[in-house]
Amino acid sequence: MRSVIIGTGSYLPEHIQTNDEVERGTGDYSRSGKGEALDAFVRRVHGGITRHRVAPGESTSDMATQAARIAIADAELSCGDVDLIVLATFTSDYKLPQAGGIVQANMGSKAKFIQVDAACSGFIDGMMVAHSLMESQGYETAVVIGADTTSCVLDPGKYLPLTVFGDGAGAAVVRREKDLDDYGVQSFSAGSDGHLGDYVWAPAGGSKMPCSQEVLDQGLQYLRFKFSEINPWAVQRMTQCTREALARAGIGLQDVDWVVPHQASSTLVMEVARQLELPPEMFVLTYPDTGNTSAASIPIALDRANRRGDFADRDWVVMPAVGAGMAWNAMTYRWYDYRNRRPPARPAVEPTTGGE
Repeated sequence: MRSVIIGTGSYLPEHIQTNDEVERGTGDYSRSGKGEALDAFVRRVHGGITRHRVAPGESTSDMATQAARIAIADAELSCGDVDLIVLATFTSDYKLPQAGGIVQANMGSKAKFIQVDAACSGFIDGMMVAHSLMESQGYETAVVIGADTTSCVLDPGKYLPLTVFGDGAGAAVVRREKDLDDYGVQSFSAGSDGHLGDYVWAPAGGSKMPCSQEVLDQGLQYLRFKFSEINPWAVQRMTQCTREALARAGIGLQDVDWVVPHQASSTLVMEVARQLELPPEMFVLTYPDTGNTSAASIPIALDRANRRGDFADRDWVVMPAVGAGMAWNAMTYRWYDYRNRRPPARPAVEPTTGGE
């Protein structure tokens, strides 16, 4: 039995935010004295051109539901066929109820839902959870979703995070299949450096420092980043977990056909390619027009490549990620061309009439 992807989907909000819009909305960049337009600076430093922003009233569960429904339709299933929902996010609609439960309700589903509180490494964490539960508890069909509304935790006065992060959701339908041992999920590699948790940190809004007027006045509910420390750490961990996951699958870098990485930034992904000595064209890159969508970044990239027809049957795909925590993981996957392997639809039977 293997856990095999049989459908993918993604959703990006309608509003597209440009670098120029960010520059108009904050005086932070103009005060920094960079000496060039923000658009030129951002393209050069991390490769971001545009990103998507939720509409007023639109939330993580809304995006997650849309992506899940698209993936389920791609699998030619109905919401009732799903018996497990795993949602990875760090931007739930509310403290309670969980966004995963709202997604279940939106879908009209009776499936067990589990929410993984994780950011950029969340989708692969979600795949590990789904894969393990399908093996141990007998679930047959899961939808694994990564979704984040990063804009709700970004300081509106700080230009750099605003140009790095975007909102979005992606999903994959995973089914347990017999006689497909050469396909599907083959291995995982994962780890974490909890002592580096302050690399990405929201000082307030949790149980340590609940929200208050003082918190709001100081903007302590917004994420703070140590970008100069994050970038070299992220490159090292992404290359490490890629190699480890491939070794656990019994293959090497020479066997890889595609890398679908977490979209931390264009420059970071290209540095990972250089460190692994793999051609950049093997890397699925969405960052220039989506930004870093956190837990959604890998499934959005996976869906985009899938819909373009990039993956051939039996292609080796590796999906590495790093994220807040600080955490890292990777999954190796043998692509199953589910669309072309489906049995042909049975022709409709014309109603019979009385004999002639």
